[in-house]
Amino acid sequence: MSTILLTGASGRLGTHMRRWFAQKGRAVLATDIRPAEDGGAVEIADLSDREAVDRLMARDISGVVHLGGMAKEAGWQTVLDANIIGSYNIFESARKAGVKRVVYASTYHVVGMYPMPTDTPLDLDVPYRPDSLYAVSKAFGETLGRLYFDKFGIECLAIRICTAGDPGTPREARLWLNRDDLATLIETGLDQPDLGYRIVYGISNNPRAMMVNEPDPGLNWTPAHGSAELGKPDPLAPLDETDPRNRLLGGAFSVWGHQDDKSDL
Repeated sequence: MSTILLTGASGRLGTHMRRWFAQKGRAVLATDIRPAEDGGAVEIADLSDREAVDRLMARDISGVVHLGGMAKEAGWQTVLDANIIGSYNIFESARKAGVKRVVYASTYHVVGMYPMPTDTPLDLDVPYRPDSLYAVSKAFGETLGRLYFDKFGIECLAIRICTAGDPGTPREARLWLNRDDLATLIETGLDQPDLGYRIVYGISNNPRAMMVNEPDPGLNWTPAHGSAELGKPDPLAPLDETDPRNRLLGGAFSVWGHQDDKSDL
């Protein structure tokens, strides 16, 4: 039976996907740099170690769900190893092993330096404006996916994941991504015929959503949830304009200093 390679399988989203795939009866090879807190079967591997990635990719892998790496801002060396070298190793190892599909976890922070949308949400055509080294690394991964499809035929869905945790503010409620919506989007990336290369915002059906998937990426996916179902916080509530985190789309990421400057940490 062909197997899905799931990286970052011990993280919050990776744990959700391990359980989701198990419920769906899909064979998964789960890997992370650290064990799973729930005791699930996760093989320990560092994605910056090419030989370790090659060993994983050689095990009858049909597709990759790449959630692994650093999921927040960090110093340059950490971002370089975890997100840039790690993502390169995933795509290059997939090419060498003949694996033809990667679902890549990107982030909305690749456009985080845009002013906070008010009446008109950002669409898929806006140029990159990353808000952090983390976001730069994710933009690298998106363009790497573009290269590996155009030149080597590896189909790729890059998901710009929005707020996938419990929202605590109206801003986060507008950016919310229900984890089951993420799971169905990932499965769409694995299963849709003739995927090619596509980018999509991973965002649920929220009131005053800050991003919109237009032009239509042509995916067989519609979010089933929205932050209105949560009750609080209210996505329609006004944002505190005195809070600098509400001035740019990236929130706190857009106001942090360089993470290698100790005074900015």
